[in-house]
Amino acid sequence: MKILKKSFVSSARWFQGALFVILVGGLVIQSEAQIYTLSQNDSAALIDAGSQAGVYNWSVGGVNQLYQQWFWYRVGGSGPESSIDTISPVSETSSGANKATLTYANATISVKTAYSLSAPGNGTATLSELITVMNTSAVSQDYHFFQYSDFDLGGTPGGQSVQFYNNGSSTYYEVIQTGASGSLVETATAPGASSMEVQAGYFPGILNQLNDGALTTLNNNLSAGPGDVDYAYEWDVTLAPGTSLLISKLIAVPEPSSLALIASGMLALAWLRQRRVV
Repeated sequence: MKILKKSFVSSARWFQGALFVILVGGLVIQSEAQIYTLSQNDSAALIDAGSQAGVYNWSVGGVNQLYQQWFWYRVGGSGPESSIDTISPVSETSSGANKATLTYANATISVKTAYSLSAPGNGTATLSELITVMNTSAVSQDYHFFQYSDFDLGGTPGGQSVQFYNNGSSTYYEVIQTGASGSLVETATAPGASSMEVQAGYFPGILNQLNDGALTTLNNNLSAGPGDVDYAYEWDVTLAPGTSLLISKLIAVPEPSSLALIASGMLALAWLRQRRVV
């Protein structure tokens, strides 16, 4: 029943997203529901900036690949976690047809998320994100920042597997999700983080953890599937007043035949970044 319900909601969101893209003609706008649309060629991503639905639709070649991706945070060593849309109303500092920069800020924390969608029009696309977590208070703060992802490749919530890799580094910065309808590769680097945890699981386990009102530390379970899988990253850092943690992410949703090539490119990029950090 859960899978059927999720499939129905995902289909409804896909229809809503496709209709929205047609109505706005590919422009990035903010409506009363705080929906932003990024579009280029045959790909469009929808962001609900006013709720933890977050990025709730990413269509590539007319097929929605994503159910939900968003961010949670915790300040200090006790729970609960909160989604970033609870920090403050969103403010937009820049936008374009395929780009948007959204910021949430209060007296304790500021989170700026810069999105850029790239789609050559051949059934593949990448979504890059640059996240800046800043200490806006007058004292040092202990931050725990989470990214939750639930991709349904090919619009199908099931029959997929997810695996984290570190590829020789000290942290698990890459995740690959595979299924009969295609694959995705995501890399995430945050050189300033003091520690990093990951978790692969099954919907809605990790999402429930982030919303249950208790402290969450990801358990470094590196793989899950086949099934209706999801996954998450956690970055831990202590920031002095006015300082920031920078998180750089790139997600590629290729055709099945393109997976090996893009994965190799992601590995080379991550290796170069590690060399620079060291």
